[in-house]
Amino acid sequence: KDSFGSTPLDYLCKNPLREGTHATRWMIRKILEERLPFLGLDRWKQELLEAEERVRSAADTRTMSDGLRYLVDMLGRLELLEALSLLELVLWRTKLLEKENKDMMMVEGDAKQPRTDRESCRVQCGISIVVANVLPFLGK
Repeated sequence: KDSFGSTPLDYLCKNPLREGTHATRWMIRKILEERLPFLGLDRWKQELLEAEERVRSAADTRTMSDGLRYLVDMLGRLELLEALSLLELVLWRTKLLEKENKDMMMVEGDAKQPRTDRESCRVQCGISIVVANVLPFLGK
């Protein structure tokens, strides 16, 4: 943001010329084309596409600017949730492998292996500690 609190996208939205509006809509489409495929939930993708449509059909620059800011904030928030979900899966998988290796060492030679309790591994994977320590660095 500059000293007036505006971003380059704000200035682009404020451009009254037809080319400015066209450029804004093109930029919105490009941002979503590049970042939308990385979101896992279809519901999130649909919400973003609906928000994009509201921005694209905005009648005035103020509405377009507000909608664009909302869209970019929403996209950032959903990407953070996606990253945290992936982090949880990695930690959970690591805990499962650790538990399975430990169980295999204990059973050596037995035909039966104890079944790994997936839910307890999920609870014990440490995601709450990691998230509590990671989020402050992300500014959330």
